[in-house]
Amino acid sequence: IQQRQFNKASNSTYCIFMVNKPYAITCSVVAFYIPFLLMVLAYHRIYEPRQHLQEPRQNPQEPRQNPQEPRQNVQDQHSSHRMKTETKAAKTLCIIMGCFCLCWAPFFVTNIVDPFINYTVPGKLWTAFLWLGYINSGLNPFLYAFLNKAFRRAFLIILCCGDERYRRPSMLGQSVPCSTTTINGSTHVLR
Repeated sequence: IQQRQFNKASNSTYCIFMVNKPYAITCSVVAFYIPFLLMVLAYHRIYEPRQHLQEPRQNPQEPRQNPQEPRQNVQDQHSSHRMKTETKAAKTLCIIMGCFCLCWAPFFVTNIVDPFINYTVPGKLWTAFLWLGYINSGLNPFLYAFLNKAFRRAFLIILCCGDERYRRPSMLGQSVPCSTTTINGSTHVLR
């Protein structure tokens, strides 16, 4: 501890935050390992039922024999669209969770290991791992903006100081005359 507190370059001491073994384990388990486990379990519960819900599809070349076939086709299209939406949501969740784990795991592994190896982890490595975790917080808005259309629109509104070009048409009425069109399930304002 004294070696870490004494800075030879400036001939002065500085404050070092060092944790004992029980605190390191408790802090890391509560702040990272339990949330990580809960995220993995939640992701598993979200993803697993989707595997069982996939139904065999009818061959499109087979002739239609039942008068309810057109209705079934509409339901299949709705089911297919819903499955695509859920798949995209699952991928988004996986990417965000993966980034969280990759960014914070080195810090929390080191946080537990360091007291057990007599605090021999170099200070610069500690700092690098801590900043990698902080970078995760900076990445989140960009990940959400890249992966989610609604978040991207809200992000643009905030960054562009409420520019009307990025707003959806209001259900209460429009202050500026315009028309809307739907492209791939997304409503766009035409001015």
